Amino acid sequence: MAMRFDYIDGVRLKQAIIAGARRVIMMQDNLNRINVFPVPDNDTGTNMALTLQSVAEGAISCRDRSLAKMSQCLADSALMGARGNSGAILAQFFQGLAESFKGKVTASSKHFVEAAELARQRAYEAITDPKEGTILSVIHDWAEQIKTHSHNSHDFLELMRNGLHAAERSLKETPKKLKLLSKAGVVDAGAQGFVHMLEGIYHFVESGKIEKGVGIGGKLVARAKVKDAPEDITYQYCTECLIEDSAIDRIQLREELAERGDSLIVAGSNEKVRVHIHTDEPERVFESAAKYGQVSNRKADDMRAQHHQAYGKDSKDVSIALVTDTSCDLPSEFVIRHNIQMVPVQISFGNDKYLDKITITPKEFYRILQENEHYPKTSQPTPGDYVTTYKELWAHYKQAISIHLAGALSGTLRAAQTGARTAADRKIRVIDSCNTSVGLGLIVAEAAKAIEAGLPMDEVIQRTEWAVKNVRFFVYFETVDYLIRGGRLSKSKGMLAKALHSKPILTLDEAGRAQTVAKTFGGKSALQKVMQLVCKYAMGKRNLRFAVAHTNAPEKADWLAERLKREFEVQDVMIANASPALGAHAGPGAAGVAFLGE
Repeated sequence: MAMRFDYIDGVRLKQAIIAGARRVIMMQDNLNRINVFPVPDNDTGTNMALTLQSVAEGAISCRDRSLAKMSQCLADSALMGARGNSGAILAQFFQGLAESFKGKVTASSKHFVEAAELARQRAYEAITDPKEGTILSVIHDWAEQIKTHSHNSHDFLELMRNGLHAAERSLKETPKKLKLLSKAGVVDAGAQGFVHMLEGIYHFVESGKIEKGVGIGGKLVARAKVKDAPEDITYQYCTECLIEDSAIDRIQLREELAERGDSLIVAGSNEKVRVHIHTDEPERVFESAAKYGQVSNRKADDMRAQHHQAYGKDSKDVSIALVTDTSCDLPSEFVIRHNIQMVPVQISFGNDKYLDKITITPKEFYRILQENEHYPKTSQPTPGDYVTTYKELWAHYKQAISIHLAGALSGTLRAAQTGARTAADRKIRVIDSCNTSVGLGLIVAEAAKAIEAGLPMDEVIQRTEWAVKNVRFFVYFETVDYLIRGGRLSKSKGMLAKALHSKPILTLDEAGRAQTVAKTFGGKSALQKVMQLVCKYAMGKRNLRFAVAHTNAPEKADWLAERLKREFEVQDVMIANASPALGAHAGPGAAGVAFLGE
């Protein structure tokens, strides 16, 4: 049912932005395919998706209902998570909204139009050499249209509808304003991404619902007509960083960095600034940035290599889709960059219902877990959810691999198998991971890397099944209360464990059944016991990959990660705040290690 209203508050803004972000994330593949400006490096969709994923997570974590606080959360999250040229522009756009909404609990359509205008101004101001025919043009035309329409109606549904139509018209005009687009036969990818965000927002305003946002939106678009010519890219590295200090002189910073390259964007406030620039000297950019404050989030992507990968003679479209469920714990960035489709588990606290990793984050889940009187319940995705997901993928992929939570622990696997049989017009292989959380995550990551390497379906399946047989996951439980509540541990055994102050360490056997492998009395000794088990089973293996899961216990996860780095001389250990699929049964304070090796 359409949501007709004449004001917005923090809650409505939050839900609308989450919906808009989901739409862009769904469309990232198509956005990458048409990316030619400022350089054809095939990553505009991924960068916008990563930026808006950060914004959505910031919105979910913000508990304040006021428009001022919510818009500031969005601005801060956009700045922290901004990626690429369009991501930096979006960060500045949200900064303008926050400035305009400062001190407001709600805003009328008139106030919203004023905020949109300031957001437009800030987006233009952030760019050293703004170009028409880009996302800036669409933002401008959208802001102008809603300003004009606001004189005739105060209804936000009509305002969003008219604004979206204006943005769509503006998008079609981008090739006429930028010859590079016309030559490549595409519209601007950043501008298209902004339109997709508006589509998601409008759908929410019209229906009052945030879609699950799983699958790929729309048909596969034709790739931009671009030749493999990395030497034509003037500067090699897309360089970004975040600067924090009490009083950053953005004008002086911009003047100093302008000599280092092009596509310079300086977005943010006087206390926090996101720098984006194309340069041949990333380290000199970071040195200059360090004069203005503390530098973090450094990144330097090789655009020539990205361009060649996308348009070189060996480039080809990925034909295998990768699907899992949200019991799989992986960093958001990995999930988005590999376009992994996560079908959400539903979580309920009494009458309050959430979609895992869409309308609730693991961090927010554990906050509610400690505050809410209701015990959380998780509901597996339905076969219909999987049918919808698989069928949406066929516009982009020829086949799919679907890897899920251990069948011995949940009916999620059976739902996926039923959905696959219903959508059997293409080849779908459903695999029981016999695992959960980061154990499942390592298996899915192995499949993602095999797909990225261009391996055929049979070899990807073979590699995935090898990972299923070889991954190990050991997890320590701080409390048995949630195991008892969820029926995973009998009351008699649970009461005995509590009387003895015994804390179990569990693993999953080859069939995915939970097994107690040790008992401890908690504290540091429990973590040391987890490490002993990991060392026992991992020693002698090659090419080890590790992942640490925790249920709102980051200090335990950090301790485990540092020990793993020292013991096994590895550089990177993935850390994940475990999803509700584990947290609802483990409760707060649990921590564990998964590993995979040759």
